[in-house]
Amino acid sequence: MGPVARILVIALVAMLVYTAPAEAKSNKQRRTQSLDREVKARRSECEEEMKLDARCGASQIDFDNCVLRCVSETCYDSVYGADALEEGEVDVVRGRTFRSCARNELRNLKVAENQRSKEDARRSAEAM
Repeated sequence: MGPVARILVIALVAMLVYTAPAEAKSNKQRRTQSLDREVKARRSECEEEMKLDARCGASQIDFDNCVLRCVSETCYDSVYGADALEEGEVDVVRGRTFRSCARNELRNLKVAENQRSKEDARRSAEAM
């Protein structure tokens, strides 16, 4: 094999190695990302709703607390209920805990909805 052919083979192997597709994401990662998008969408909806609520406009922190409560009352109470965010406070741990709680709540709602749909379909089939 000549030097040009050897260089071409090395270039081809390098190209294959560096352009190989990255390892596919697991189903769990994709589901979590999907739930994260839905939680973010819910937060955006809540931000729009809370802009119209006079009780939430006194300060930025009041607004943030209202938005979090709107996203999930249950998660807000369990994470921030006893100690609400204060002006200037950044609490990364509680923020992650809240997002995890909101994802789990959304996941449970979807599971319950799917079960209801299956039961309704089964009842419809039995009625025929």
